Amino acid sequence: MNPMGGEEMARVLVVDDEQAILDLLVFILEDQGYEVRSAGRGDTALEIARIWNPDLVILDIGLPGIGGLQVCRVLHERGTLVLVLSSHDKDDQVVEGLEEGADDYVTKPFNHRELLLRVEKLLERSRGRERPGQKDQEGTPGGALRGVFLREPLVLGDLRIDPLRGEVFRGEVAVQLTVTEFRLLSLLALAPGHPVAVETILERIWNSSDWEGGAEMVKVNIRRLRQKIEPDPSRPLYILNRRGMGYYLAEG
Repeated sequence: MNPMGGEEMARVLVVDDEQAILDLLVFILEDQGYEVRSAGRGDTALEIARIWNPDLVILDIGLPGIGGLQVCRVLHERGTLVLVLSSHDKDDQVVEGLEEGADDYVTKPFNHRELLLRVEKLLERSRGRERPGQKDQEGTPGGALRGVFLREPLVLGDLRIDPLRGEVFRGEVAVQLTVTEFRLLSLLALAPGHPVAVETILERIWNSSDWEGGAEMVKVNIRRLRQKIEPDPSRPLYILNRRGMGYYLAEG
């Protein structure tokens, strides 16, 4: 089986300082047809990622040396998808990882099926995007995402969303969004003025019903989107929320 749906296998880099977890992750991922490499330190992980250009990095936050949060930040800046691993009793690590650009998370001890499903969904979102380092560092949030949520260009004030090109502009300036951020914005753009519940966002973007950790994940990604597209993120004009109902894109 080829997880990428073509001749080339998806590349997954696994980073954890616990050898038993590394061995387990490598085994279950290779068993599913992924090409896998592993690292036990942050600096080693960054060097492998720089040379090998993985499609996805599964990253433990609690690393020795260069910490997992710093590794996550660098990978995010390169446009690499990141799935963070965190202990079940350290929710703050999940939030910090998401704030540094992680695309999703799984808590330890993890369910193998859940982990594989989240890996598969993340790779599906990135399909059609240039691998980091092939074109530019940020990658293109279009590709397989084109037409998934929004089919026609949408203009709201000086904000323009073009799903066919996978581009977002504020005035004449291109806004660099991650795959997840572009999907989230496109989902809200389906029906401006109509709130989308957090549960719906979790299901459509992350294929998850984990309300306890998911609500914070949505909140963090909404905050990141506002920082990129709002003139004043503390007083949003475009991405608004209605208490008890969800988030929505302002009507033009």
